[in-house]
Amino acid sequence: MIVTTKYGKIEGITENGCEIFKGIPYAKPPVGKLRFHKPEKPESWEGIYRADKFRFRSMQGPDRGGFYHKEFYSNPEFDLPMSEDSLYLNIWIPVNRAEENLPVAIYVHGGAFMGGAGSNLPFVCNELAKSGVIVVTINYRLGAFGFLCHPLLGVTGENEAGGNYGLWDQLEAVTWVKENIVNFGGDKENITVFGQSAGAMSLQALAVTEKAEGLYQRMILQSGGGYRNPLAEYRRIEQASEMAEELLEALGIHGKEWMESEEKRQAALDALYKTSAKDLMQAVGKVTASSFEQKKGIPFVPVIDGELLKKDGNLLIEEGKYHHVSYMLGANANDLTAEGQPDVSPETNLMHQGDVAFARMANMRDSNSAYVYYFDRKMPGDESGAFHSAELWYVFGSLDYCWRPLEAADYQLSKKMISYWSNFMKTGNPNEQGKDEWKPCTKEEPYFQVLDADK
Repeated sequence: MIVTTKYGKIEGITENGCEIFKGIPYAKPPVGKLRFHKPEKPESWEGIYRADKFRFRSMQGPDRGGFYHKEFYSNPEFDLPMSEDSLYLNIWIPVNRAEENLPVAIYVHGGAFMGGAGSNLPFVCNELAKSGVIVVTINYRLGAFGFLCHPLLGVTGENEAGGNYGLWDQLEAVTWVKENIVNFGGDKENITVFGQSAGAMSLQALAVTEKAEGLYQRMILQSGGGYRNPLAEYRRIEQASEMAEELLEALGIHGKEWMESEEKRQAALDALYKTSAKDLMQAVGKVTASSFEQKKGIPFVPVIDGELLKKDGNLLIEEGKYHHVSYMLGANANDLTAEGQPDVSPETNLMHQGDVAFARMANMRDSNSAYVYYFDRKMPGDESGAFHSAELWYVFGSLDYCWRPLEAADYQLSKKMISYWSNFMKTGNPNEQGKDEWKPCTKEEPYFQVLDADK
């Protein structure tokens, strides 16, 4: 299948019931003078672009092993090299589609703003796509490359201190899809953005910025959304700049010398641009270790920059200043906000409570627009339970890649969840037509759908 995009012709591959286009550039490589800048439109190309393999993942720290290594990173088939040249997206289209103009779902991966890629396990999107949805996964800049915020990086007329490049990347990717997806058989007026963990936190930030207005019609937030989610911090420029100062010092850019003249400012910027990605990652590693030792949290995250995010997103939610679209959001029983609790329940899970609070507010303003789930499948194989990220295997239907001794009930649960997710992507309602088993979460009835395997 050859598709003509705004930038040139592109050819994908056919695999397991889907036409797949891997590694499509949605922006110029953010290298050299484009490092620490908003993404720019990609260059056009001559001939046919072969979209037959995943491209580089964004710069990130080394895999440290442990629980999540075994869970998601131990399959060498999905182990791609890193590069700053990482702004690519991937598209899955069902082969046996009954019609053109399919709904579109764009997935934003998690990874604590420090790791991950749109090509990681478990984002094998064939089964979700075959439910009648075009599925897109994206890469975006991570760590300091994506979220370094400091007055040295400020752009006159735009923001005070740069930052949020990873969020701007996500906006650029969604914009690319909206501009080109019709040629792939998609409906540009029926776009769902969905993400998990840091991906969900990113999307909730985009839900309160006017810059994303009109780009999508629905949003799914998995283990990272909700009102006053304790994991989702809207960091102030002053706090972010303190983190950045440590990184600049580690790179030999000292104090406020760069503020003395435009010449010195440019010299400091040139030093940042010319630092190799490897050296920059080494400095990031030191700052990250120091930040965790001092209990300051993840050092490079979204920031209230005055342009993309004008104030704390929770305050904007209270004021009703978020995109009034359809929402689905949820948490897992043993999610990060439930760790260490002797008695895990929806009532003690702070992330779940934040989901319910957001949905109740949303449904007061826009009736039947917000649905909440609670994933409670205790996955077999160990005692981790319904851990953070466990639902991903089920949403994408990629259980065959999972190491765990899964049961028939797991495959049935995945089938059910794919139906819920794809129905929502199509209509804004997770139920099959004519059914109402999953009710909106309202003030009068704070309903949430429990997702567990039927034994």
